Amino acid sequence: MPDPTYRQATMDDAAAIAAIGALVWDEFGERSGLPGRMTDDGVRGRLSEWGAKGAMFVCDAGGGLCGFAAVQPDPSAGSGQAPHPREAVMGVWVAPSARGKGVGTDLALMATDFARAAGYQKLRGTIPEGNESALSFFGEIGSLAQMVGQGMEYELPL
Repeated sequence: MPDPTYRQATMDDAAAIAAIGALVWDEFGERSGLPGRMTDDGVRGRLSEWGAKGAMFVCDAGGGLCGFAAVQPDPSAGSGQAPHPREAVMGVWVAPSARGKGVGTDLALMATDFARAAGYQKLRGTIPEGNESALSFFGEIGSLAQMVGQGMEYELPL
């Protein structure tokens, strides 16, 4: 793999991000941590909705995008709870061909830096049951994982 480049995603990246999401969804389904099969319009909608409080980051390994990370404002308001203004949710997804090469770690670090600069004090997310590679990955970047229901939850204090 050529030296990868990393950057914040733009609306022009929506199709490639959705394609990576589809690869991961096809492999893991609900265990992917994605809310469902991603679409170009869905990615654009999220980027637009989040504004300056959320972002996606991408890795280009020379032949196109091979991974992405997302930081979004706390979405719990949709579940009847008020969002916590100092908490965000982070996820990282990497195409199978790019795993084990540091792509996910670099994306997670970019997302963490963004969250810190945006004023968040904590990142959290869920690692669905049976996704041991995700649990191992978040363990490597210093997360604190705990059992929650049938899966795992992680928190990264910023």
